[in-house]
Amino acid sequence: MSITAGHLPQATREVCVARQGIYDVLSRPIGHELLFRASADAVESGVRPGIDDNRATATVIVATLTEFGVEDLAGNGDLFVNVPRSFIVDELPLALDPHRVVLEVLENVPADEEVVAGVERLRRLGFGIALDDFVPDDQRWDLLPLCDYVKVDMSDVGDRLAAFADELRAVAPHAALVAEHVEDETDFLAAQEAGFDLFQGYHFRRPTVLTRPALAHHAMVAGRLLVQLGDAQVSYRRLARLTAADPAIALKVFRVVNSVSGAGRTVRNLHQALVLLGRERFRAMLILEVLATAGHHDDEIPLMALARTRAAEILAPQDPLEASTEALVRIVSELLDVPVAELDPELHRSQPSARVVAACDVLDAYLDAIAEEQVPAIRSPYSALHVSLVYLTALREARALLATVYQPTPRLQALPGGAGEVAFG
Repeated sequence: MSITAGHLPQATREVCVARQGIYDVLSRPIGHELLFRASADAVESGVRPGIDDNRATATVIVATLTEFGVEDLAGNGDLFVNVPRSFIVDELPLALDPHRVVLEVLENVPADEEVVAGVERLRRLGFGIALDDFVPDDQRWDLLPLCDYVKVDMSDVGDRLAAFADELRAVAPHAALVAEHVEDETDFLAAQEAGFDLFQGYHFRRPTVLTRPALAHHAMVAGRLLVQLGDAQVSYRRLARLTAADPAIALKVFRVVNSVSGAGRTVRNLHQALVLLGRERFRAMLILEVLATAGHHDDEIPLMALARTRAAEILAPQDPLEASTEALVRIVSELLDVPVAELDPELHRSQPSARVVAACDVLDAYLDAIAEEQVPAIRSPYSALHVSLVYLTALREARALLATVYQPTPRLQALPGGAGEVAFG
């Protein structure tokens, strides 16, 4: 039976992120700040119980990497992303293109030695640095010489706006001053007179909430992949086989490879995509994904995904990697209810051969007929008996592989920031 979103609705979820423009004195956008939104109808970025700063940042980064794309969100400017302490001191991975991203150090981050060293490291990597919601008695004064932007909420300073701007200029003469909460024309003029360079607020535009349907990862598969990535002896072929068990993770791999490999390079199959992505990027993506969302526990998805991809490999022995990737893309298409033709451009996948398409068509016809309790009409050179035996073999192999996923493994260290201890078994 094929996987469909109708059969397994828990496999899909809605990804949300908001963005608000940052403007120059001529009201031209120079970049956009990305804002966490818990849901599409949320009007504020404040986190709710169970979602701390780490998880909010991870959610924004994952959405940027795997759902929307840096280019679509940034346009011709930069992306401004809020970061708590864990991301600054390298406890959690950023996994973003440093040349398109400005990191906003949150107001509750003290400028201790580790944070100063972390900011210096991030600057060397090429990230821009901004200090968010800076106030006169701020604990981050030691970071001012290292920053490219200082953001000041006009409502926090009041009549001292111009004097405060002068103080900031004396310590950080090369930093651009950004006036936040510019609500109307009066605020805009006042910020200009105070010497601010850039402006952000409802006077220009309210945050725009972007939403997109997404696939939720399988918690156990993601956890096992993290364990496997910690072992340098595990081959990419093994990683590809396990990744094929989770259509959500596989789709994210293709999207991230598209954004980091660049130059419009065509990807032939999942194995090649993982090699291009590399272990460290893959691990960073998974850590953020697990931190951003708990995932689902429906074991039917990895079982059916593994069985279908393996059956496709057996039916197309000349192009097994291409066949398993074609089967995987069809599963993603069913789960998201999006035609394969609409998925391919964003995956930048090479077109499968006629033999691969024929093999996957036969497999789909067999599974659809079985689901409807009908006799499969299988065209030569295949036969219903042959396809049935292939699928049963693939199903047996899938169960054997998943048995290793559910074996107990040592508990990994708890994720920073109150995410709790995570057992990846």
